[in-house]
Amino acid sequence: MADTNSIYCPHCHKYTYLTIRSHYTKNIARQLFQYQIGECNNCNNCVLIMRPATNSSSTSNSTILKVYPAPLPKEVDDVIPDNIKSDIIEARICLSVNANRAAAVLARRALQVICIEKGSKKNKLVEQVDELFTKSIITDEIKKWAHEIRYVGNDAAHPNDTSVSRDDAEEVLELLDSMCDTLYIAPAKAENRRRARESRKGNSI
Repeated sequence: MADTNSIYCPHCHKYTYLTIRSHYTKNIARQLFQYQIGECNNCNNCVLIMRPATNSSSTSNSTILKVYPAPLPKEVDDVIPDNIKSDIIEARICLSVNANRAAAVLARRALQVICIEKGSKKNKLVEQVDELFTKSIITDEIKKWAHEIRYVGNDAAHPNDTSVSRDDAEEVLELLDSMCDTLYIAPAKAENRRRARESRKGNSI
């Protein structure tokens, strides 16, 4: 992290700045570390941060070493519908603590919510994915991504001898990210560009 009080907040999932409310210094293996309680300027929730300290009385602004609770690996774009976004956030929280099965199950759940949000009327996820492809809502490539998420999520959700490794969980979440980028984020960016272009055109008249 940068040598500032800027962090990615584990509570509101925004890049924000901390206001330091309290601090203390601890000697660990003959090295001083400063623990600080910081208040997020966006959501007002508090986090505990750890950074090197030069002496017991300093309020150091040195590099942040750790944040408690640990933040998510990356932000989830706000253009993704809230009911899908919440599942992705929860899946990433599970992955951050090596709850790989739970992450895979939540990825599968998010996939099913996407199918429903995109208008599928089928009951089973395999049919919902195929229906979106039949209706040309998703491409053949996205359909393949979706079925991979479904396969791993199914294995994670049912009692069997199949394990879900961290690599498995990371890969299905990456596929889910790619789906969301194609179905929600890229179209939103294109629409913003179109509006900006139309606005410039109108202003030039």
